[in-house]
Amino acid sequence: MKTSIFAFLIACAFSCSAQNWPDWVTQPQKSDEYITAIGIGESRLAAKQAALADIITQLSVDVSTQQLQKLTKQDNQSSNYFEQATTLTSLPFTLTGLEELDALEKNNLFALKMGVKKSILVKNLKSDLSKLSRISAPKNNSEQRFIWALKNSGELNVATKKLAVLEHLSGPELFIQSTLNNLLTEQAKALNAVSCDVIGANNISEIKSALNNALPHNGDTRLWVRPQIRWQYAKSNNKYSAKAILTLALTRSSTPFKVLLQQDLVAQESATTQENAKQKAINNLVQQLKAPASQWLFDI
Repeated sequence: MKTSIFAFLIACAFSCSAQNWPDWVTQPQKSDEYITAIGIGESRLAAKQAALADIITQLSVDVSTQQLQKLTKQDNQSSNYFEQATTLTSLPFTLTGLEELDALEKNNLFALKMGVKKSILVKNLKSDLSKLSRISAPKNNSEQRFIWALKNSGELNVATKKLAVLEHLSGPELFIQSTLNNLLTEQAKALNAVSCDVIGANNISEIKSALNNALPHNGDTRLWVRPQIRWQYAKSNNKYSAKAILTLALTRSSTPFKVLLQQDLVAQESATTQENAKQKAINNLVQQLKAPASQWLFDI
């Protein structure tokens, strides 16, 4: 699943009698009712975060959690080593209904068993995806179809991820899959029918390059995107601030003064020099332009 990816690593080692830790910690069992995870940490909060990271990873069907547990014995002393490493991707929905199913504190370590009911997840995901039936593409006007495709790019991207999680939990959802596939097909046709030329902006080549990467160029209907940037500067306590206001205007190439769509993007950064602050603001805008167009070309 872009989604923004970060690493969550928690490792702890402890020496004690192996029987001090119950089976639900050392040998967790899968549940038919819950998505569950065990978190271990030096604080209750750290244990909860580890368990939550594991649950999110289980719901992120293309990412896995690696756990390592070793039990060694030397001179009649048992040593138990536990390591949990989780690569975590943000979910395309808010995780609600999280429950604490069990807890234990031993030798300054906390173990928590957390869970969320599968039935709640399935119900919420189906409710969210039912909204796809309300989306429809304009029929004929290629310009309006293109704007529709851009505006719904984020929602369709998120819906694809939600459907993957739903089918991971409950199996194939043929009607939802068919509805989503039809919308994605219409979106692809609308985008492929247009060729966008980024006009001007030679003094902000990084912005121009990001726009060229974000917009289609192969269709028969030619549109222009005209970026213009304004700057505001300030200085305080030996810090320079630069605020960039990037105006994007979408027009027909044949009638460039008739604006079909216009939006402002804003980025403000500070640094030890004005030039560095300005460059950081440009980098900020470039990052914004890497997101789906629905996030930077529309007020949603």
